[in-house]
Amino acid sequence: MASRDASAHATPPAAPPAATSPAGPGSFAAVLRRLREVAGLTQEELAERAGLTAHGVGALERGARTRPYPHTVRALAAALGLPPEDDTLRAAAHGAATARRDRTGRAAGSATPTATPPPTPPPTPVPTATAASSPTSAPDAAPTSAPTSAPAASAPRRGLPPPVTALVGREDDLAAVTALLHDEHARLVTLTGTGGVGKTTLAHAVARAVTEPPPQPPPQPPPQPPAPAAHGAPPAPTRFTDGVVAVALAGVDETALVLPAVGRVLGLPGAETGAADTAVPAALARLDALLVLDNLEHLPGVADVVADLLAACPDLVVLATSRAALRLRGEVEHAVRPLALPSGDQPDLAAVAASPAGALLLQRARAVQRSFGTRPDDAAPLAALCRRLAGIPLALELAAARARVLDAPTLLARLEDATNRAGASDLPERQRTLRATLDWSYRLLSADERRLLRRLAVFVDGGDLEAVEAVAADVVDVLGGLERLVEHSLVTVTDGPAGPRFGMLEPVLQHARGLAPDEEAAAVRTAHATYYLDLALRAAPHYERPDQVAWLDRAEREDGNLTAALEHWVQVGDGGRAGTMVWALWLYWWLRGRLRRGRRLAEATLPLPLPDPVRVRVLATTATMAFAQGELATSAARWQEALDLATAGDDPEGVLYATAGRGLVHLAEGALDDARDGFAAALAHAEAAGLAGTWVVALLQVWLGTVLLRSGDPAAAVRHVEPALASARARGDRLSTYIALYDLVQALLAQDRPDDARAHALEGVRLSQETGDVPNTAYFLESLAVVEQAAGRPERTAVLLGASEALRDRVGAASHGYYLPDPALRAAADAGARQALGPDGWMQHLARGRALSPDEAVAVAAGPTPAP
Repeated sequence: MASRDASAHATPPAAPPAATSPAGPGSFAAVLRRLREVAGLTQEELAERAGLTAHGVGALERGARTRPYPHTVRALAAALGLPPEDDTLRAAAHGAATARRDRTGRAAGSATPTATPPPTPPPTPVPTATAASSPTSAPDAAPTSAPTSAPAASAPRRGLPPPVTALVGREDDLAAVTALLHDEHARLVTLTGTGGVGKTTLAHAVARAVTEPPPQPPPQPPPQPPAPAAHGAPPAPTRFTDGVVAVALAGVDETALVLPAVGRVLGLPGAETGAADTAVPAALARLDALLVLDNLEHLPGVADVVADLLAACPDLVVLATSRAALRLRGEVEHAVRPLALPSGDQPDLAAVAASPAGALLLQRARAVQRSFGTRPDDAAPLAALCRRLAGIPLALELAAARARVLDAPTLLARLEDATNRAGASDLPERQRTLRATLDWSYRLLSADERRLLRRLAVFVDGGDLEAVEAVAADVVDVLGGLERLVEHSLVTVTDGPAGPRFGMLEPVLQHARGLAPDEEAAAVRTAHATYYLDLALRAAPHYERPDQVAWLDRAEREDGNLTAALEHWVQVGDGGRAGTMVWALWLYWWLRGRLRRGRRLAEATLPLPLPDPVRVRVLATTATMAFAQGELATSAARWQEALDLATAGDDPEGVLYATAGRGLVHLAEGALDDARDGFAAALAHAEAAGLAGTWVVALLQVWLGTVLLRSGDPAAAVRHVEPALASARARGDRLSTYIALYDLVQALLAQDRPDDARAHALEGVRLSQETGDVPNTAYFLESLAVVEQAAGRPERTAVLLGASEALRDRVGAASHGYYLPDPALRAAADAGARQALGPDGWMQHLARGRALSPDEAVAVAAGPTPAP
């Protein structure tokens, strides 16, 4: 300590003759004071006009601050009323910067002053505010020249630890934050993000990046005499010539101890005493340094400390990390997101390794087990690990530490255990398990915020504000609470068609679900299920109306919540609500290709006690899904059971559905007379019961047209279907429209009118795609394949057949819908394409079609030329 004190007050070498005194006649201090006095302003008045502090203005006029930043100079010039062309103040600032560079030797690219400590040894104390420590008498003044071959040195990095591991997947963040810190307007940049997302690691990497020496230019010939300087603004001074002051605050548990912690890193004598409140700002005011304040979220009122430092030190720049922004004027927030996940539904090993999340997982895991994740079949569990851990670096690293004894599939199976075992011993205690990190975040919340977080855990894939308010009715200020949880990076918010949507990253969600007591959790699940039952009932009528797409899209956004709500009613044995919800959702399931799930949930509801009308409709749902999956016997049995129950219970609407459904099964079985009789009976019943205006009646006309078509009379079928098509179009009912279009296409093909058939089929593709109806899109693609083969385009035929098969496989649909495709036409198209292309060519084009997404398949269908 004695030697440090001695060096701090050693007699410095004389300043170069050309240097201007910090407060001399031509100095920035003197010019500013003269201009202020001419303007008739006090220091306080000038400070208020310029948006500065009186202390800051006083420091500039005394020469304590000799290098104001351009934005400070511009603010002062505007406050003094100087015209834009008057560069008096700017020129004085430029002269001050040049004088200081001459005094310190930095303009010539000299090494870091010898008294400034390197990163590794204990930091040298920053000199106190005495005459011996002023810029003109600094003990660390370097020679005015240095050997031209000497490499440039990094600026000092006080308190910044050396990197232990490589930074992975943060190249864009590193560049963005570094650019922010070099922006002359940025004085406070805050890195925010959920616990374990890597804020500290990024902040340290940024601090190292901004203190790296510039690359050395190649040797140049002797310089020519400089040309006269062009008139204009002087170049901005280089930032952070005094390096970085990095302060870790995770272990500081009182806001009053923040400045002493900064003082310790600076090496100030008496940092633990009350003197830190004045010594730390005074020391920082003399440095051109970046102050890194790491982990601020747990310190109440710390924003005031940061604000006071920024006010007292006009040139200070702060890089902070916190789970929530500090909410200070001029603060620039950079949200640190989780690492990007592997792309694609079934990525291979190369795709996993190319993603930032996958790269980090593999790098850390192979550090303990070199063979981890090297088998081709490891790709799927590796991608699943990245997704389950939501790309959070801490979670990935904790999981990777278990790779010493677990392979990728086993690690995935034991994921919760892996992330909650202690990680590296050099991590802070709160980051040694994922649970500890999340517990730390939870403890920082108020009671109301904790309650809201527990309520939000009931949602699947998030919820909108209306849903959150319904479930969290006991929270005083839901919107304010959401804002705070988002600020703490515990809740995510995304924009959607219906407004903001609130959710959680998967590890946060799983943690939050374990926080509520059983009684509270049960009440929340009931509130959630009640809201989504109401939403399902509100949406159901719209599935048959012109606004059906908007409501189907909303149901799809809430698919996970709707499913969870229905499963809740099943689990608690509430058959009435469960069955009502099944009926409200069946058309959504059909139109959006949720056939397997819809059938599973409907079958799970049947064993519950159900009112007879509800049971009829649940039976109708199971019958419909079985029919779509080609299980005709099961479908027929369910329809018959529904018909018997509806007849006995005087349920005319139920009788109509069941009678029409039995007719469809007869049609699919080829029993045309039975199908005709069933459809006719259903129409007669609808007329007698006053149900003639329902959408089922319009479809009955279409199905009677199908009977006529299968009976060999396509012209009569067209005459029967066209009025039903016009009626459906008038109602704006897309489903009925494209069901009618499909039968019309089949009839036109039978009449050898491929051009007309193609036009109607393309309309059907468009409408079914708008609705998101994957099964019907598949059926129309198959019809277009028949048209293409008739037009002599076998390549397109094979591609469209492959696409149709893949879409049906995706949703679990057989070749049965609310109409019956002509198997003879499809078989003929298939055989013709095979013969034209040969076995290998046919298989190649079929596989190409199977690989298409729904949108790509539709684009191929609408294209005028063969598929590439």
